[in-house]
This record gives sequence, structure tokens and C-alpha cells, in this order.
Amino acid sequence: MRRILLLLLGSLVIASVAWAASRVTYDNRYARDRAEIDDLLSRYLFALDWQDPELYGDVFAPDGVLIWAGGTVNGRAAIVQELRNARAADERTNAETPSLRPFKRRHFVSNFVVRVDGDRATVRSLWFEFNNDNADRRPYLGAYGHLEDELQRVDGRWLIARHQVFNEQREGMTAAGANPAW
Repeated sequence: MRRILLLLLGSLVIASVAWAASRVTYDNRYARDRAEIDDLLSRYLFALDWQDPELYGDVFAPDGVLIWAGGTVNGRAAIVQELRNARAADERTNAETPSLRPFKRRHFVSNFVVRVDGDRATVRSLWFEFNNDNADRRPYLGAYGHLEDELQRVDGRWLIARHQVFNEQREGMTAAGANPAW
């Protein structure tokens, strides 16, 4: 019994030391970067859901890349136009049912994994979207997936250099088998 107790105690000590040695430490700069990155990605979502093309474009680097259900879009000006087109399509769809209030989509992102390396950052996160484009405007889960973002600091501001949406509802946009959060 004493042997078992010593063995358990020894195992606990070894596990504790291994855990402490494997912990990643972050400095104050990482905390600030992460807060700024969280703000950037939140502004991205609000611009997307309120279909504000200029604000949407403002979160991308001038040569930013957007890879989403509409394809690959290169450059801030083209990304702004892409959201204008999406907003116009939604306005046409809403006009077809004038007796209903306009439908809305709301996107949510969680489980951020952030790696910062100087003026570059890599972010992985999970997303899901609620939609209410049905006759009684009741919300439902429309889609889900994960995001892969490459960010860069430009003139002291974090911006999206490359934003790729993986969507488990769409053929050709699903995630590969490997965990994307390294």
C-alpha cells in the first residue's frame, strides 16, 4: 500500500513538473496584440452582418485576400465591391417578400487560437451563423465552420492580410482532416 502511495505521489510530481515546463508564457505585448486582434475580428463581423462595405474593407490590408463562398477576392477595393454585391442581392431577395420584415444573418466566432510573431499574426477560430430568411423569420443555424486568418500590422494597426472561410455546409469549402489550430 505504501509503495502504491509513493508511486502515485511520484507520478503526480512528475506530471506537475512536466505541465509547468510545457506552459506557454505571454508578455504584456501579447495581451495588447490579442485585444487589438479580437477588436479587429469583431469589427469584421459587425461590418459583415450590417453589410457595411466601407467598414468591411477597412479591416483588410490594401492587398488583402478574401476566400469565401463567393470565391477568391483580391485587394481591398474588390472586397468592398464584393460586400456591395452581397448587400444588393439580399436587398433584391427582401424586396420579393415586402410583407415580411427584412431577413438578417448574424455570425458568431469563438475559440480563438492566436500566434503573434512581430508584425504578423495567425488566427484560427470557429464560426457559426444564424439566419432568419424563412416565412416566419424564426432563427435557425444556417452554417458553421472555421476561419483561418493571416494578419499584419500596418502603420500600427492590425489588418486582415488573408481571410479564408471553411464552411461545413458547402461542398469544396469543408475543412481537411487535420486540426487547423496547430
